[in-house]
Amino acid sequence: MKILVIRFSSLGDCVLLCPLIEHLKAQGADEVAVVTKTVYAELFAAARGLDRVVALEPGTGLAGLRRVIEACRGRDYLVLDAHSTTRSRLISMGLGGSDARVKKYYRQRLGLIILKRQTRLPSVGGRYSALAESLGFPGVAKTVGGIRVPDAVRKRIDPLMPQNGRRTIIIAPGSRWPMKQWGEEKFLELTRRMTENYGCNVILIGDRREAGTTGRIRESVDTYATDLAGQLSIMETAAVIERSKGFVGNDSGLMHLAEAVGVPVLGLFGPTVEAFGYFPSGPGSKVIERDIGCRPCSRNGSRRCPKGTQECLVEIPVAPVERAVADLLEKRGDSRYILQ
Repeated sequence: MKILVIRFSSLGDCVLLCPLIEHLKAQGADEVAVVTKTVYAELFAAARGLDRVVALEPGTGLAGLRRVIEACRGRDYLVLDAHSTTRSRLISMGLGGSDARVKKYYRQRLGLIILKRQTRLPSVGGRYSALAESLGFPGVAKTVGGIRVPDAVRKRIDPLMPQNGRRTIIIAPGSRWPMKQWGEEKFLELTRRMTENYGCNVILIGDRREAGTTGRIRESVDTYATDLAGQLSIMETAAVIERSKGFVGNDSGLMHLAEAVGVPVLGLFGPTVEAFGYFPSGPGSKVIERDIGCRPCSRNGSRRCPKGTQECLVEIPVAPVERAVADLLEKRGDSRYILQ
């Protein structure tokens, strides 16, 4: 049995797909291949159980889709559409149709956002597990993991890691959408407290868009803070995280990458909620959030705050986040901290 899985983006979704890939191979698939964007090819190449990556080049339009279809045609793939977008459907059609397509629960999520109608939905990992079950395999047992950081990548990041014997934590102050960001000043104060009060090294990470924020935080804290935002590939980022004791950040793909390499996370959640399926679930991981009636207000944080305050996230004080990070480092406390 040969299986082709289609998932173009984003980082968190691609990371959460890796346990499925490992599971399919472990269950006896002769070949597991993935179609994805070029930017995520490196990530999937490190996925356990993956045999082949077919990358869609950016900006190639329909010609690029045709090239992907030609690269996969004639290999007798069972097609799992793990994205369910126009592009993934076109590729599926070009290969004779999908054998299973991920369910997105649009109606239920809309009910949560507009009517605040509480509902229980499968996690994203659970939705991917349903794809395996549609082929007659058992459900995927693991919700995180499935990634192996190559030794060559580990060696490349060795010179970047602090060598002073202090514990290292990762702080990622960014997120794709501004409404999911706790705020630069709060992350700056948290960084200062972790270096001064807890004897930690702090490594700041993110992409090029976040380099300004991380640079200003490092300049304000300086001692025991390192800024690597915009300097690392996805797998180099994974290797840096893997060498840390914990990760602190917003609801983001980097949070899921940290769990995938076995590092416990503290995720700060605002406009999005657990029912959307992206809460951390790894051992030792934690969530901090506010219990206010206007949550959720957006499917992914792309919508501006209807109240204009962003109070679900920016009014989370630094002190309880500091205590939650301390609990994470000492492997104590609850997995969920709910503030009023």
